[in-house]
Amino acid sequence: MQETFSQDPYLTVIISTLLLLFFVCLLTYFFFRQQKKRFQHEQEVIELRESFNQTILQSKLEIQDRTLQHIAEELHANFSHLVSLININLSAILPQSSGDVKEHISETKALAKQLMTEVKALSVSLNSDFIMKTGFVKALENELDRLAKTRQYEVSLTKSGSLVKLPPGQEVVLFRLCQEILNNVVKHAEATKVEVTLNYADHSLTAQVKDNGKGFDVKEASAKSAEKESTGLLNMANRARLIQADFELMSNPGSGTVVTVVLPLNQ
Repeated sequence: MQETFSQDPYLTVIISTLLLLFFVCLLTYFFFRQQKKRFQHEQEVIELRESFNQTILQSKLEIQDRTLQHIAEELHANFSHLVSLININLSAILPQSSGDVKEHISETKALAKQLMTEVKALSVSLNSDFIMKTGFVKALENELDRLAKTRQYEVSLTKSGSLVKLPPGQEVVLFRLCQEILNNVVKHAEATKVEVTLNYADHSLTAQVKDNGKGFDVKEASAKSAEKESTGLLNMANRARLIQADFELMSNPGSGTVVTVVLPLNQ
């Protein structure tokens, strides 16, 4: 009887300890479960926000693209027609002219013809339907040809690997991205040489645009772009993000600029 009584305190301690451990484990389980739910909720909020931002971005770019399409149609339909009429009128005046006047009219006709060619090339570069029909590479070649015809730049295009046809939407966005990079070279770089390389690998397309211009401080430009909500650098990064491409811009004052876009290819 005395032995059984003496064991009761030990049994009570063991049971109490087990119960305490059980409640600690239960509280720990509920704590981690709540943390997991909270984390999942935060992830869902982030995903929803990202999805919303992507939708807004895509809508903005679609509006821009429709605007460019409208401009291309207007250039082709109206501006080209007006240039043609100018050329017709000059042709009618030319036989009645002589000397310096005739020479000036002939030069003006040549300029009008050159203007017509430029307008058509510009119209093509703004036309998304043309880009989707001809493909990204051909559209980029046309853009580089237009740049070379200004005779202000030494332009080169190097291609490697097996060309892969991209989905139409990707081709348009990638071309607009490269077009914007080239426009920035024209507007800001003060360059004389533009080198473009396209490298098709097994699972990615790397497009790189390099110029020998004056360069700039990337961090400073990015900060100013964010503060002023400028559309230059932000637009390029946003277009790359829209097609899940990696975007890298490297530049230093006095050493030119290199822009690299790596687009994953869905096999």
